[in-house]
Amino acid sequence: MANSYVEYTTSGSGTNGLGQTTFTAPSKFLNINDIRIKGLNGSTWTELTISSRGTTTVTLSATPTSGSYSKIRVFRSSTTESLIDFQAGSRLSESDLDTAYQQSLFVAQEVAEDADPDGGSGIGNISNSQLAGSIADDKLASGVGTSANNLVKLDGTAKLPAVDGSQLTGITNAPAFHAYHTSTVSGVTTGLNNESNVIYKPNLTSINIDNRFDTSTGRFTPTVAGKYFCYGTISPFSATSGYERTIIRFLVNGTKYPASTSEFDTSFSQDSAEPTTLPVHISMIVELDSNDYLELQAFHDCESSFWEFKGNNCHFGAYKLIGI
Repeated sequence: MANSYVEYTTSGSGTNGLGQTTFTAPSKFLNINDIRIKGLNGSTWTELTISSRGTTTVTLSATPTSGSYSKIRVFRSSTTESLIDFQAGSRLSESDLDTAYQQSLFVAQEVAEDADPDGGSGIGNISNSQLAGSIADDKLASGVGTSANNLVKLDGTAKLPAVDGSQLTGITNAPAFHAYHTSTVSGVTTGLNNESNVIYKPNLTSINIDNRFDTSTGRFTPTVAGKYFCYGTISPFSATSGYERTIIRFLVNGTKYPASTSEFDTSFSQDSAEPTTLPVHISMIVELDSNDYLELQAFHDCESSFWEFKGNNCHFGAYKLIGI
């Protein structure tokens, strides 16, 4: 028999019957104001409003009929705030000692017996009174499952169950950016010296989370350490000369990142009225520290004095990888 609650299931108009409003509290409690009532409708417990309190009984403001509730639980919900404050040099009374002891005992009973059927009394059914033991799912304050407001539990193979990824929070591929250019800017995207290394500085972004990419410098400074998938495509051309080769690479803090070179090497003449554009692409995983910055560098040989990045044919981007 539980110490912290009493349940009533019998229909009728007398005291403690489902058809009247007055119910008897558990036999032991510190204060009648610690008593609460909930009714069970199907699988849902509902808090019922108490309109008045007697010495050992409580009265509801509305009648809980058997058609609405199959069970009524009158339970104790003792305060966890200190009721007795022992002072140095004070005289200890039997009453104060009893109150302090009973408060601890009552709270422990309420937790162990799940006095509040919705779990408000804490976690019960703890194996060997230790958290290392198994805890039944129905003893948790939140349910177990993959729907809203539930706790996610590993399955029998120690794997997470299927969860709607769109509902996950705090898991993102940020920092991330995607940058490009549509118009030419002299000295930045056009009028570039032949056979020279040039940093690609696109002036537009479709993604730039937290503004980690600086269009004025062409630098991506994530400020978050991790592994990033980085990619770039460069389409250089010169309308007045032949095509020799194009090399693009990633730089980290101004230095070529290991094995990050992509090269297209050929040789042909082209029609100045319809110049050939040959895009060169690079993509790889780059590990960046919190204070590192990433750049995309291009080298182009066109047998001419100048060349340019073709508008709408070049881009540069990166995003943080999760789980590696």
